[in-house]
Amino acid sequence: MRISNSVLKHTGLCCTIILFTLVGTILGQPRRRTLPDSSEIGVMVDTLAANLTLSDSVKSKVNRVYFASFTELKKELGGNRDDFRAMRNIRREITEKREKDTMALLNDKQKKAFTKIIEKRHNQMRERMKERRRQF
Repeated sequence: MRISNSVLKHTGLCCTIILFTLVGTILGQPRRRTLPDSSEIGVMVDTLAANLTLSDSVKSKVNRVYFASFTELKKELGGNRDDFRAMRNIRREITEKREKDTMALLNDKQKKAFTKIIEKRHNQMRERMKERRRQF
């Protein structure tokens, strides 16, 4: 059975269109937001308050620390969108400051629990990074 050149050309053209459509769809997916919005920050603080049994006054102070931290992070990351390393370093510095400021508001029992939460987060991050490295 012999296939004509015009059928081959049309088949190739259709495959090319499908390929470009798929690539466009994949690349056109919205990127995940890098920073939480105010309601997500509120949920973070509420979860932390529940896990650490924070009083209302301490919770209010932690809330201010978190909102100030993410406001600063948004401001600092604005000019470094193209520099991944700079963004990572800024994020790390501000996160460490937020953790330190939060830790200063806690009693000894809460500090131990908060340290465990931080360690768990860091371990989860390490695992995600290992997984990403395996993909490439």
